[in-house]
Amino acid sequence: MEKFKQWFWTNRIVAIYFLFSVLVELCGVFSVENRPYIVRPFLSLGILMCITGIALCVKSNRTRSIFLGVCLVLQVILDIAFVIIYDMTGQYFDFGMLNLRNDAFGILESISVNFITFYASLFFSVFFILISRRTISKEKIVTVTKKAKQISVFVALMGVCMTVVMVYSYNSKKVDKYQEILYKKESSNYQSYGIIGNLVNEFAKGLIFNQKDVMSKKKIDKFIYAEKTEETPYFGVSKDNNVVVILMESFEWFSFLNNESEFPNQINLTDAQKRELFPNLYQFYDKSVVMNNFHSKEKTDISETISIMGSYPSDSYVNYDYPDNVMPTTVPNILRMFDGEKISIRSFHDGFKSFYNREATHKRFGFEYLTDMYDMEEMSNKSPKPTMHNYMDEGERNLDSEMFDTCKDLMFPTDKRFYTYITTITSHGMYYERENLKQYREKLLSVYTPQAEDAEMENVLLNYMSAVMDLDKAIGIMMDDLESKGLLDHTTIVMFGDHNSYYQQLSGYVKDLTDYDTDRYYTDLYKVPLMIYDKNLEHQTIRKFTCTSDIAPTILDLLGIHTYSNLYYGNSVFHDKESVLYSRAYAFFVGEGVLARSMNNLLFRAESVTDEYFADFEQRSQELIQKVKYCDQLFYQNYFGKNSNYRKYEKKMREIN
Repeated sequence: MEKFKQWFWTNRIVAIYFLFSVLVELCGVFSVENRPYIVRPFLSLGILMCITGIALCVKSNRTRSIFLGVCLVLQVILDIAFVIIYDMTGQYFDFGMLNLRNDAFGILESISVNFITFYASLFFSVFFILISRRTISKEKIVTVTKKAKQISVFVALMGVCMTVVMVYSYNSKKVDKYQEILYKKESSNYQSYGIIGNLVNEFAKGLIFNQKDVMSKKKIDKFIYAEKTEETPYFGVSKDNNVVVILMESFEWFSFLNNESEFPNQINLTDAQKRELFPNLYQFYDKSVVMNNFHSKEKTDISETISIMGSYPSDSYVNYDYPDNVMPTTVPNILRMFDGEKISIRSFHDGFKSFYNREATHKRFGFEYLTDMYDMEEMSNKSPKPTMHNYMDEGERNLDSEMFDTCKDLMFPTDKRFYTYITTITSHGMYYERENLKQYREKLLSVYTPQAEDAEMENVLLNYMSAVMDLDKAIGIMMDDLESKGLLDHTTIVMFGDHNSYYQQLSGYVKDLTDYDTDRYYTDLYKVPLMIYDKNLEHQTIRKFTCTSDIAPTILDLLGIHTYSNLYYGNSVFHDKESVLYSRAYAFFVGEGVLARSMNNLLFRAESVTDEYFADFEQRSQELIQKVKYCDQLFYQNYFGKNSNYRKYEKKMREIN
């Protein structure tokens, strides 16, 4: 015991590092999962043993302190970063996120830091530094005997071996990946492995255990051509129409509609005041088919892709992993297949086209050209009266109204039929006071006096609504331009929110939804707008559960184009069948009143959800994951990149149309 005490005192810096590292990790896991433990700790423990074993071999306390201090600070930075990403987006780290490092990691800008992780980590880091300095001043050199060094090397090697064995055991066993998605029992990656353990495991999966199973052509063909889409009562009502699809960044109903039961913390304005502030959105709403139970839960790039092609791989990012794939099943490519050069197919975004690698990917989707803010700025500078100011290069969001005003003749040409896809940016978070939105904020404050107890969140909401007021102006520019050109009666317009306004937790604040055990519908957190305007469609409200994967099938249904239903994850919103939202990025299923990591791991189930409904939800989830399994193969193999497969698809599409 005396020898152990002496050893412990001599190596107290290493022992304290070991303890603090464990506590930092558990604090991070607790802040995400509300559970202060790790189910499979051996991977994280192996990494920790390796670090401590190396440190024990070093004789200089100064060197030990620097080495262990760097390791602890690095762990703290990674833990805080991944906890913040989870708080902001609900995503666990996966290897594919490295593709987004220059784009999606921008969510770390100006955000509120998780209290538990940040302050606990700060405390342990500062405490470790103070102890290290005191230890160094008393004892600069540590006596490391030959036996102690051998034990230290053994500990380090054991740590390496444990890490390798754990990574291999977690990833080498043959499991049905798709059954794992459906029925996994573990609640999360962080609770399973810890934050650092998950990081190492994801790197191993991405670099080593990333081989994809390859299905035979015969098996794939049998599945994807098994059945064509069923016609709905609205099949073909928009045949030969122009199509405009607008992805509205972070667009929520509470930005312009009153609904006290769903939005308890909304800005208290009368309907008349809201109509004055958002005249164009209200006019569009009053004349459209409204999906008031539409849900979306993905980052913008995935929502954008799903709305264009109706599917998405289960473990990759289309924009980065498959930019060269041939993708004939997208709506633009299907229209090009039938109309060729007779239709203009273009996309627009008032950000920059390299973001999410859009420039390359949109070409594969079938767009002739993606017009971005630099193109718009150049167009504006050539016009007699400039219409576009590039705020993005000044660290600001651009204005959607300026994009529509600058590009309206390209967006809505009069010389040929068009399919135009527009991604907005003004209402993208963060929500702070902006000079280019000052006029909107002043107009808003002329009819509303701030009064909420939570002044900070109310101010965030006011800034968000100011941004949506510019979006409203953009919609007015579009509708006026289409009408003046005589195009409005021959144009189908689809507008939807890509995801809830999770920035600064705004959506949860307004809807008063903060945890899965709420007595209200937690799935309402992901409820956002979807509206479709078409002269041939009467105004109505569709109340069934719908989601982002329903958009592409709905457009094809309205245009009267038959497709093969197994190629699309959703259904037309006019079909009786309800879809299931499976979020590839967030790894959960969403249905009417159901949120689940898997069928064995419910996060939320409303009291109104019957056993019969849940059984049906499970069945539809099984059907969806079966589609995912086969659509994965189309991505993995670049299936339609083979000329024979592409020609067969084109031939069969012409046969059913």
